[in-house]
Amino acid sequence: MAFIDRIRAFTGGSTASPAPRSETEKELIATLQADLAAGDAPLRLYARFSGTVQGVGFRWTNQGCAHESSLTGWVKTLPDGTVEMELQGRPSSIIKHLDAVHALYSRGAYSIMLDEVQRREIIPDEDDFSVRF
Repeated sequence: MAFIDRIRAFTGGSTASPAPRSETEKELIATLQADLAAGDAPLRLYARFSGTVQGVGFRWTNQGCAHESSLTGWVKTLPDGTVEMELQGRPSSIIKHLDAVHALYSRGAYSIMLDEVQRREIIPDEDDFSVRF
């Protein structure tokens, strides 16, 4: 996570409050909390993000956060400049992942917005999170 360390150094390690979350993300977190209460069974999500997701290491940061949260899946930049991702793991880990990404980018006053989310079928033997090109 050297890139994030550079962001922290650049911003003086500020403890700015987290960036506002989109309504889509607020709804997702509420749904994941309900899933967590029902047993925290693994699931897979497709997500599309916009905002400051170009030139700031967004894909690599998500890969690092996914590894730290024991999630699998992938992340990819789309031609329109948005970023799509699939995350697979326990709802508690997905919430942890989203919180970590927001916390890291809030320190640099970057705005990250979750615009779309869909449930997908679990990929049983997936064992890593990768950056796709």
